[in-house]
Amino acid sequence: MASTAAEKNKKDEPVAAWQDREIRFDVSPTHLEMRRGEVEIDSINAVEDTKGNNGDKGSLCITNLRLIWRSQRSARTNLSIGYNCVLSINIKTASSRLRGNTQALYVMTKYTDTKFEFIFTNLVRGSPRLFTTVQAVFRAYDTSKLYRDLKLRAAIVKDKTLILLPKEEVYNKISGIWNLSSDQGNLGIFYITNVRIVWHASLAENFNVSMPYLQIKLIRVRDSKFGPALVIETSRESGGYILGFRI
Repeated sequence: MASTAAEKNKKDEPVAAWQDREIRFDVSPTHLEMRRGEVEIDSINAVEDTKGNNGDKGSLCITNLRLIWRSQRSARTNLSIGYNCVLSINIKTASSRLRGNTQALYVMTKYTDTKFEFIFTNLVRGSPRLFTTVQAVFRAYDTSKLYRDLKLRAAIVKDKTLILLPKEEVYNKISGIWNLSSDQGNLGIFYITNVRIVWHASLAENFNVSMPYLQIKLIRVRDSKFGPALVIETSRESGGYILGFRI
């Protein structure tokens, strides 16, 4: 039977990255493989999952999107912890069956309104590698969210000028652009950069939207009651917004 147009469009949609936005337990090994754009930064071979699998030696893979812990005893015992779920990372004392009372990495997370605490213990004595690498990579992820996440009413404009991110370049700045999200529309300024599309109101800089290309699902021209409008539809993960703009 031939596929319907709706089914075909659904298949053609890009697969959203879940690796940095979800916590998964005991998944198939294929879910632990690097996705496109994911890079393994470090791998530590002797790490215990002290909270969930105390006494079980495993390996911890640190990527640019998540932490992956695998048990050496069973490939089906594993964790995938996306950085977007992480609330805090601390170093505290833990009771390990393999190391006794020792310093461990505490990772507090929240996913689907449920909080999870993970404790990882480096079984190599005197090595700070687990602490320093995980904290540095998470800090880099956390401070670069504007490259990836859609933001509304963010502190991205100062003195009617877009605050550029590192290595961001403005390709075009267009004044007199109407945001059609309200009945009467709001007049503002439109920026097109190598990272994102940004609009902010001329009279209220904090009324703005920053849309990274990673979160844009569709761009098209449609008729509106104001005339032809540029319509930008964002991904479901970013809220599924449909925003209209017109000169």
